[in-house]
Order: sequence, then C-alpha cells, then structure tokens
Amino acid sequence: MISARAVGAGAFVVIGLLLFAVALFLIGDRRMLFERRFTLYTEFSRLGELETGAPVRVAGVDAGEVTDIVLPRMPSEKFKVKMEVREALHPVIRTDSVAIPQTQGLVGGAYVNINVGTDQAPRVEEDGTIPGRDPFQISDLLQEASDTMMMIGDTVTALRGDAETAVREVAGTAQDAHALLDQMRPDLEAMAKNGNVISSDSRELMAKLNDGQGTIGKLINDDDLYRQFQQLTNQAQETVANLHQVSDDARRAIADVRSKDGPAQGLLAEMRTTVSQAREATGDLADNMEAMKHNFLLRGFFNKRGYYDLDAISPAEYRTGVLENGKRKAMRIWLKSALLFEPGPDGTEVLSESGRARIDSAMSTYLKYLPASPLVVEGYAPAQTVAERFRLSRRRAGIVRQYIVGRYEVPPQNAGFIGLGIEALNSPDKGRWDGVSLTLFLDRTELQLANEANAKSQVPSPKPQTN
Repeated sequence: MISARAVGAGAFVVIGLLLFAVALFLIGDRRMLFERRFTLYTEFSRLGELETGAPVRVAGVDAGEVTDIVLPRMPSEKFKVKMEVREALHPVIRTDSVAIPQTQGLVGGAYVNINVGTDQAPRVEEDGTIPGRDPFQISDLLQEASDTMMMIGDTVTALRGDAETAVREVAGTAQDAHALLDQMRPDLEAMAKNGNVISSDSRELMAKLNDGQGTIGKLINDDDLYRQFQQLTNQAQETVANLHQVSDDARRAIADVRSKDGPAQGLLAEMRTTVSQAREATGDLADNMEAMKHNFLLRGFFNKRGYYDLDAISPAEYRTGVLENGKRKAMRIWLKSALLFEPGPDGTEVLSESGRARIDSAMSTYLKYLPASPLVVEGYAPAQTVAERFRLSRRRAGIVRQYIVGRYEVPPQNAGFIGLGIEALNSPDKGRWDGVSLTLFLDRTELQLANEANAKSQVPSPKPQTN
C-alpha cells in the first residue's frame, strides 16, 4: 500500500507544478508572449534611461517590449531600437507615427510610447522603421533654468548702472533749465523773423492779386478761381494770426520764467509746448507758401522774387545765377573734401569728426541770417566721367545738407543741395574744386551791413568768399 506520506508528497508536487504553470501563464500573458507580434524599429540620438526589456505602448496601451538596442558605429549615427509589438495594434501604426521615450512619473522606469498615425499615411511594413523623438531630460530643464537665472542677474547688474545714471540726469535737470531758456531765445527770434518775412510775402502777393497783375488779373472774373484764391487767402491769414498769438504766448511765458520766483518745472514744460506749437505753425505756413510757389498761376510771381525748386533747376541754369535774381548776393565758404569726409564701413564717404567741426565753424557765420535767407550746399568732385562727377558731387552735397538740417533744425525747404561736377568759378583752386561750398543767398543790403560790421570789428572772424 502507498503510504500517506507518499500521497502527500505527490500532491505537493502536483500542486507546485500547477502553481508554476499558472504563474508562467500569467507572466507570459502579461508580457504578451502568447500573442502574435511584428517587428518595428526606430532611432534616437540619445536613449536616456531606455534599455532592453523596456515596455512599448501605443497611445498609452501596452503593446510589447524593446528586444534589442543596436549601438551606433560613428558619432553621426543614432541608436537603433528594435521593438516587438502586438499584431492587433498594427493597423494604427502608420509611417507618420512617432516613437518617444518617456518616464513613468518623475522617478519611474522608462518606456517607449508610439503615437497613432493618420488615415492618409500607409501602414508600417514588417521590420519597418518609424521616426523617433529624443527623450526630454530633466537636467536640460534645470540647465535652462540656471542659465535664465544667470541672465536675470546680469540684467539686474546692468540696469543698476542705468538707474544711477538716470538719477544723476534728473538731478542735473534743474541746473540745465536756465541754460535751456537761453538756448531757446535764438530759435524764438528766428521764428518771429521768419514769420514776418512770410507775412510780408503774403501781403505783397495779396496786393498784386488785388491790382489784377499777371495771369490772375486776367482770370479774376472766374468765380471758381476766385473761390479757390479766397479759401487760400483765408487760410494764410488765419495761420499768420495763429503765429502771432503763439509768439505772444511765448513772450509772456519767457517773462514769467525770468521773474523773481525763478523757473519751475511746470512752467518749463509749458514753454516747451509753446515752442513746439510755434514751430508747427511756422512749418504749416511754410508748407502753404511752398505749395503756392508750385501753383501754376503763382509760379511766375515767385520766380521773379527769386524762389526756385532746385530739383527743377539744372546745374547749367544754377551757374547763371538764377537764385540771385538781382536782389540777392551769393556768399560762399569753401571746404575741402579731405577735411570733411572719411571712408565709411562700406567704403563710401561719410562725414568725419573734423569735418563736422569745420561745418559748425562755417555755420556760425550764417546762423544769424537763417532761415530768412536760403542756403544751398554745392557739391564738387573729380572723377573720370561727367556722370560720375555729378553723381559723387551731388552725394557729397546731400551728406552735408542732411547734417546741417539735423544739427541746426533748418527748415528743409530753406536748405537745398546741388551737384556741380568739378567746375567751380571763382573758387580758390582757379575754376576747379574738390569738396563743397556752403552758399548763402543774402539780401544785398544785409550783405553790405555784414561787411561793414566785420570791417569795424576788432575780433577776427571768418571771411567767406563772395561772388
């Protein structure tokens, strides 16, 4: 007979085998060893924590595992990852699917997640390869955060110096208030003089209109033309009245600033606003007068007065002295190109520091006559061809004119420029010149007074050459 101990031992072995079979089945089922699979490849520049045996998921669903990782043979190659994936998920994996190494939580194991593709993309073939995206590293994020904090620290350090500079500038504003008022006085006087000249031109023009002279007198019975001139006259008179009102406000503001109480920040701000308004009013009136000069009915009248558009005058016409017109005399200051220009970064000529200083010295003679008298920058340049000479000379004149308009705030319509090649009558080089000439068209009476004042003065002053 079989003993009870033998029966118990046999039962224990049978039960152990059954438990081992069940465990083996559960493990195989969990790792999908009993399902049909297909092979899939992807490539990564870096693996992160990914290793052989890592799970593979498709859109979050367990799909297989990483079975092999092929190491690159060269630095330019990538790691090739071999994956075994359930055949049931083959239809949703397309050629545009992307494999991404991810981590389960912050400290969990790594796995490969495959995004499902689109319906338009074809299905991946057996042993096919899909694109891979390199894993995100926490260390990269920490490094970027560290770089950002360092950048913020550098920015704060840099701004500290700017803040100190701003405080010093604010502290010096009160000390500059009196100097600013003294600097604005010549601008106000120049604007008032310019306004008087424009107002005189407007009155003379209206007198000629009333007398019926020229083309306008012949067409004075035209109602449409009369209404147009009536509207233009009303605008000019209104602008002149506004200019006088703004000038009166400016004078009163200056008197208040010079009172015993001293200048205040608020009053200084009002003064700046007033000056700005006066400049705008003068500019508007100058624009109106400029438009009138180009009107086909008034062009002849202004040409007789000596107003011309340099863009419409050829160098040959300019040399005949059309801008003098019997009432003005040209006063010139000659400046050599070697003392004005230097090569720029691109090889073209630009103003040098010494050139700006020489222009400033020359303009000190002309400032008291601006903007009532027109200023023309004449350019001269030697070159092999006539076209090249005129191109280079006009460019030189334009550079100097741009500096003068920006530096001294001369109205653009009162400062012109023209290229004249190389021929320069009455120049210090006997008919030729290499550089520019600052030419001021001054009223003959004012020119005579200026010459008499220079003759009587004991202080040496620049002696511009006139012709």
